Amino acid sequence: MKNRSLMNKESMSRRWPLRTAAVCMVILLAMVASRHAVAAPAVSSQNVIAAIKRGVHFLVTQQHTDGSWEHGEFNWMQAAVGTNQMGGESALVTEALIDVSQSLHDPEISMFAPTMQKALKYVAALRTPSTYVASFQANALALLPNNSKRVYRDALNWDARYLRHSMHHDGAYTYSWNIQQGTHPRQPGHWDNSNTQYGVLGLWACAHAGLEVPLIAWERASEHWRRSQYMDGTWGYGGFADRPIKPTAARAWFFTPAGLASLFITDEFLRFKAVMHPLPDENVVRGMRAMATRFNPLEPDLYIMYGQTRTGLATGLQYLAGHNWYQWFASDLVKRQNTDGSWNANFSSLGWQDPKVPGWPHAIIGTAYALLVLDRGLNPVFINKLQYSKHYFGRWNVRPRDIANLTSWMVKTFEQPLNWQVVDINSPVSDWLDSPILYISGSHDPNFSAEQVAKLKAYVNAGGLILANCNGRSEFFKNAMIKYAQETVNNRYEVHKLSKASTLFHIQPWYHAASTYGLLGLSNGVRYLWIIAPNDFGRSWQNRTYAFRDNWELPANLYIYATGKVSLATKLDTLVVSGGGTPARSLTIAQVQYHGNWNPEPGAWPRMAQIASSAFATRLVNQNVAVDKLNAAATPLAHITGTEKFTFSGEQVAALRHYLNSGGMLLGDAAGGSINFTNSFSHLVSMLYPGKQLDNLPAHCTIYTGKMAGGMPATHVTYRKFYIEREGIHTTPEMLGLKIKGRWVVLFSQDDITSGLLGTNTWGISGYAPASAQALARNIICYAIAHK
Repeated sequence: MKNRSLMNKESMSRRWPLRTAAVCMVILLAMVASRHAVAAPAVSSQNVIAAIKRGVHFLVTQQHTDGSWEHGEFNWMQAAVGTNQMGGESALVTEALIDVSQSLHDPEISMFAPTMQKALKYVAALRTPSTYVASFQANALALLPNNSKRVYRDALNWDARYLRHSMHHDGAYTYSWNIQQGTHPRQPGHWDNSNTQYGVLGLWACAHAGLEVPLIAWERASEHWRRSQYMDGTWGYGGFADRPIKPTAARAWFFTPAGLASLFITDEFLRFKAVMHPLPDENVVRGMRAMATRFNPLEPDLYIMYGQTRTGLATGLQYLAGHNWYQWFASDLVKRQNTDGSWNANFSSLGWQDPKVPGWPHAIIGTAYALLVLDRGLNPVFINKLQYSKHYFGRWNVRPRDIANLTSWMVKTFEQPLNWQVVDINSPVSDWLDSPILYISGSHDPNFSAEQVAKLKAYVNAGGLILANCNGRSEFFKNAMIKYAQETVNNRYEVHKLSKASTLFHIQPWYHAASTYGLLGLSNGVRYLWIIAPNDFGRSWQNRTYAFRDNWELPANLYIYATGKVSLATKLDTLVVSGGGTPARSLTIAQVQYHGNWNPEPGAWPRMAQIASSAFATRLVNQNVAVDKLNAAATPLAHITGTEKFTFSGEQVAALRHYLNSGGMLLGDAAGGSINFTNSFSHLVSMLYPGKQLDNLPAHCTIYTGKMAGGMPATHVTYRKFYIEREGIHTTPEMLGLKIKGRWVVLFSQDDITSGLLGTNTWGISGYAPASAQALARNIICYAIAHK
């Protein structure tokens, strides 16, 4: 982690408005629930990243010796509109490259690489009196880390001054204005919504860079977009004063994403007070409905696609008009990429095609827009916010900027690109699994149905962590969350107050909370499944009251805990495992039931079964079997795990011995790395085979080498960071076993394997990292098949 200096009240995320922007009253059923989700084309993060890198390489090869990407003294925009636009292309490209650099850490475009040094020098020197150029320049420089941003303060100050003074009195913008003449007057028809959206976007970048933007600028901009909206919810290109011109049918909605995105920006500065009742925005409602009826998941025009991406990230929406918009856009862009790594801008749908203008449509501009779409949408999802009522003005979203502001603070604090997202209670749980944390807020009982509770249960079983915030310190909501939390674990565990000793309060060694704030938790003995915040942390997030440090640092602790100090995977790399083909082998495994915490992670082996099908063509069936019911013919492999001491009766020991002597195999592991379970298991083995003891598996054993049908090498493994902090770095597996008549009868790991099967990296677990845990489990499965 890099700079952790807390942001002051006026400074915000350096990323961009729509990742964290306002009025998340967004999940409009008119747009989402009214349509069935349309299956998105498959696209992998590897393919997307490869496309991004090809695009980056193309741009690097097109850079001029002066650091720019301009095409002659009269670039394409200047030739089209007749005003000076010099530097705009270069600023947009620089913004895209900085964005990719911070996400993918590509050395070709690091801040110290010659390409970026020359680009920043050129862009920082720009003083072009142009709305587009000032906006792109501000958005590029505002992306830089704080220490670098200070170096380019003069350029940002110039952008802020230009964008303040060139705004019309009615809140709109045109291409250019000589700010020496003072503030731009209100001239009928002398504006357009393309320049206006970028003018507002530029002001946002200046504000997030810590520069002062007067409140009246946001008020005027907000009023412009509300006044210029058509009754059907769309926005057009331009018009006269208060009577916007309705564009042709083909272009009737192209600036609707621009209108929505701009309202989200202005509301970030105008509507931030924490309230207890929703405040619907009718302009947003109409705009989202209009967008829903016109959304094209295969949008050819990258200017429009970029605007739709801004809207999707601003609202947190996973779906636009029933389409998983990022998967559709990413899949389409990967297919459309040219062989040289570029993308055509395809601006012709906006009526901007002009064969007389050299280089139009412009591959450099198209590539920059494509990179912004691909990279920003691919960023990891820090947290999902649960929509649990039908209407956008439901109680789930009373604080529309709570999670947006929290994510913004996280990005700023840890200098790590993150997104947030809204998921629907009625959508498949697989849609929730691209984030390790699910956020639920409210002040009343959501009245979850049995089916909805089952979904919450499936989420925590899959390794997820639920954070519930009690708006207004509501006792009704708190009691409801306690009830649902315990229902998701079949009342096997109880919600309890967290003690000061909890790892959640000291996981950051440089920060210690002043209080426990009455936090409640529910744990399965391995990890927390639920955290309930009675003190209403969300109020501070919505209000941006950074003075209450603990209200921000404790959620940061929760993020570090949920991720196990490991970088989050991209949005496309979820915990969902795709299905496999025809199985080449099969095995039924018994999960041993006993008196105690016998199944703390009920989602572990079902997920391993999906991995077995997908990765090594094995049909794995899981059954819960009492110890005295084990049958070697039916279930050749039995697994026993737990988090605490346990004892078997004499009859149970005899039944287990009979199972093993009949050809069965027992795998044990200490869930979470429990010492108490390890001691009990060792005692069990001594009772099973008096005079024998568990020995270290030899380095050349097939359990490690994987030299059998379906196996894989596991002689070199990775342990969890929690284990490494306590035990140091180890790279070899350390399993124990008991071999009888040439066959491993008992295998045991005092280091957790079970949790690794979930694919999560939760802190506090002493054991193998997910990939290594799964490799060992795979070889044990294949060994059991080979010897059954």
